[in-house]
Amino acid sequence: MKYFTLTLISVLSTGLYATEATKIDMHGGKDAPMPKAQTMQKVEIFYGKILEIKNAMGYKYLRIDEKGKEIWVAIANAPVSVGEKIGYDKKTLMQNFESKALKQKFEKIYFASDVYLAQKPQKPKSMKDMLGLSTAPKDPHAGMGRGITTEKEVAPSTPFVKKSSYTIEEIYMWRKNLKDQNITIEGNVFKVSHAIMKRDWVHIGDGTGDEKALTDDLVFTASTSTIKSGDKVIAKGSVAVDKDFGYGYFYPVIIENATFEVKK
Repeated sequence: MKYFTLTLISVLSTGLYATEATKIDMHGGKDAPMPKAQTMQKVEIFYGKILEIKNAMGYKYLRIDEKGKEIWVAIANAPVSVGEKIGYDKKTLMQNFESKALKQKFEKIYFASDVYLAQKPQKPKSMKDMLGLSTAPKDPHAGMGRGITTEKEVAPSTPFVKKSSYTIEEIYMWRKNLKDQNITIEGNVFKVSHAIMKRDWVHIGDGTGDEKALTDDLVFTASTSTIKSGDKVIAKGSVAVDKDFGYGYFYPVIIENATFEVKK
């Protein structure tokens, strides 16, 4: 039985990454964690070689050679390079998916949540280091391009202006001014995680913000929601600043008690 060494990056429904160095059976799968039910479910994993990488909205779009057949797979931001081997699930298939950020339409593309990356040599890390708990709290969605990671507070580039609707970039920039206020934005849903800590977690982007600064999308929480990835919505909610849920679940800004109206 042939093996090669990869590192698993499993995207939980909260968006938090867990990493585990492991030996992976090229012909088998791996049990993936299911946080909601606290059970394990067998997930088939496929393997291929990365031919091309495109970055957009906190995702990496990968053109992959899978046994001589080229396919597209989208993963959350991760350190991958052209020529590397990668493992991925095919649980979520999107057909005729259009990325406005890339200005490209994909006939078929898989959005993978269980991803195996080529393992690279590195210094041994403690469990706290691997979980990111040995330093100041960070956004649990940082692997998907969420939140602000700079330690020094950056002053707003323009003075605060009271508006009926804001962009995501403006909400990050003026979050101190908007604290505890109700806001409205219009954007696209690209991830929904249900029933985590008795909330639904909705990631929305509107094309504004800086991907490198991790201000290109915003997390909304609601007691329940019926929207899905790909919906264009008008979202409303209350601005919470420097929200700390514990265990490293920290958000410089998050929108709570949200409601969503799907635009036709």
